[in-house]
Amino acid sequence: MLTELEKNEADIATKLIFDGLSMAKLSMEQILQSPISIKKIDYGDDDNKVPRFLPENDDLVHLISTTLMGELKGTSYLIFSEGEVNKICKACLPAGVLENDTPEGKMMKMGFLTEIDNMVSAAVITEFSNFLGLDIFGHVPSLQVIKASAVNGFLEEETTEFDSVIHFKANFHGAELDVSPDFVWIFQKEFVEKIKQVA
Repeated sequence: MLTELEKNEADIATKLIFDGLSMAKLSMEQILQSPISIKKIDYGDDDNKVPRFLPENDDLVHLISTTLMGELKGTSYLIFSEGEVNKICKACLPAGVLENDTPEGKMMKMGFLTEIDNMVSAAVITEFSNFLGLDIFGHVPSLQVIKASAVNGFLEEETTEFDSVIHFKANFHGAELDVSPDFVWIFQKEFVEKIKQVA
């Protein structure tokens, strides 16, 4: 956990995470064609096992997960509300796709969301890989559309394989599009051990 790190080690971990999120922010700005800010970042440890998702209602959310492969294990989750998905699609996709309610049209919209996740996750993974000198990469993103109230249970079930995890949670805020997706990463304890090695 981050609490196990000495101050200089914690500073390295914090900088690494911020640099990765900054790269992810740039990727989101390119995709959404709108300025994005990192509104907040919360850190946690395995006292609570996984970060708490705090929905404003019980509408559907689009939860896109990317499994980290290679020398460091973990998973990232990008969570959009239904309203945010509609705003993003309206701003970024042509009218022909937006008005297409066929299975093919819906697949194109979902494919666009997973591409957003792919670019954002890749930016963070690249930062980790370069800094830690590890061979790591993201698996193909998968998309789940579930009720907001079911997200925490989903995350808990997804992380049962981790004996000890840390997490950080960022909230990206786009003023023009008014979207604030949650970006959650969960790592095995080896993340801390790798930080100690390079500190």
